[in-house]
Amino acid sequence: MPTTPAYIVMVALLVPALVELGVATPAAHMFAFYFAILSAITPPVALAVYAAAGLAKSELWATGLEAVRIGAAGFLVPFLFVYRPELLLIGAPLDVLLAVGTAGPGVLALAAALAGRLLRTCTLLERLALGLAAALLVSPAPIAAAAGAVLLAAVAFLQSRRPAAALPGT
Repeated sequence: MPTTPAYIVMVALLVPALVELGVATPAAHMFAFYFAILSAITPPVALAVYAAAGLAKSELWATGLEAVRIGAAGFLVPFLFVYRPELLLIGAPLDVLLAVGTAGPGVLALAAALAGRLLRTCTLLERLALGLAAALLVSPAPIAAAAGAVLLAAVAFLQSRRPAAALPGT
């Protein structure tokens, strides 16, 4: 189903349930809207994957799995809207600033952990550290977010000190 009808179905079925569970109405709508957009790369719909595989003349399932792998960090964002409505500019200005200032780097750390690359190709330990940093950064607890920021900065610093690997063919 394309994005607009998927959102309409979610508004009818999902949003009232989320609001009844105590989720702020704008956050519930953004949750539904974001997942309606992500339906373009996730099975069984995956309309964007069909189009991309056709254009690239690539295998459909391989293209679909790659789309989900690349977009995996995006699956976290709708949950952030629910647990941190400050990301939608709902709440006190300091809370909004803290939420925005930690969620962005948190999603970046998660994407780097999943992709295996931040400034350089990551070692397994760096990937684990980035995953932990992502979890800490998206936490609503300021101490945990600070620890996540320190961990992300440490991985970035260590990678910046390591020489870049030569690209194949250079």
